[in-house]
Amino acid sequence: MALSAEAFALVLCGALLHALWNLQAKRASGGLPFVWLYGLVSLVAAMPLIALLLWRDPSQWPGVSGWSVIAASAAVHVLYGLVLQKGYRASDFAIVYPLARGTGPLFSVLAAVLILGELPGLVGASGIALLLAGIVLVSGLVPLRARSPAQRRGLLWGGLTGLCIAIYTLIDAWAVKRIGMSPVLYYCLSLGVRTVLLAPLAARHAAAVRTQWLAFRGPVLAVGLLSPVAYMLVLTAMVIAPLSYVAPLRELSMLLGVWLGARVLRETLSPLRLVGTLCMLAGVAALACAR
Repeated sequence: MALSAEAFALVLCGALLHALWNLQAKRASGGLPFVWLYGLVSLVAAMPLIALLLWRDPSQWPGVSGWSVIAASAAVHVLYGLVLQKGYRASDFAIVYPLARGTGPLFSVLAAVLILGELPGLVGASGIALLLAGIVLVSGLVPLRARSPAQRRGLLWGGLTGLCIAIYTLIDAWAVKRIGMSPVLYYCLSLGVRTVLLAPLAARHAAAVRTQWLAFRGPVLAVGLLSPVAYMLVLTAMVIAPLSYVAPLRELSMLLGVWLGARVLRETLSPLRLVGTLCMLAGVAALACAR
């Protein structure tokens, strides 16, 4: 099964939207109030879709096991949003974003090795090596004299964001493949649980939420709308094309993120950082193609 022009366009648009909404999140860097606000926007936008899906097939309503997985995924997604915001406040977008995108697949593979005993072959091992090399180059650890506190913070928070991505990816894969939940409905219901989980904390910081909305209404709406749309585009591509093609192509968002950081945020784009991003992109591609 080859990658059609339609699937290619879907994934490319999804990668672009993913990089764009992360750019808006970097601009706001508003912490918990911002995360709760854009999650609320996503939920409001998703509610008609939830109603439509359940109206067409009421049997899709999850049972106890389904809700347990949704709750677990939602909790990790909330943590992911907060950690990502912390990273954007602490370091450059062009460091945190590609590190988060690149380390997610790396941690997923390591979990498969340590927990499931799945040893990677030559291609998989090459992918891991490329990812590690890319992380070192993007973070500024080479050359050592270029390392700064901001770069070290970017390495820390970018890596923690990637760890969150790996965890919720494993949970979501379990829900869709083992439990057989509808991917779209699963994602939309997860939005609701995330909003509920953060609501008590948002209520305690009502003044900050109000200030965040007044100051960053544009980024809140952009992230709240672009994030689920980017997910839906890639999800649709996975239905009509092999995952081994879709997964590496999706990581083009890393290159877009580095370019946007340099062009829009005026961050330094060193040759080593660009080479590191290309290494992580190649590493993700190798992991996706590994058998």
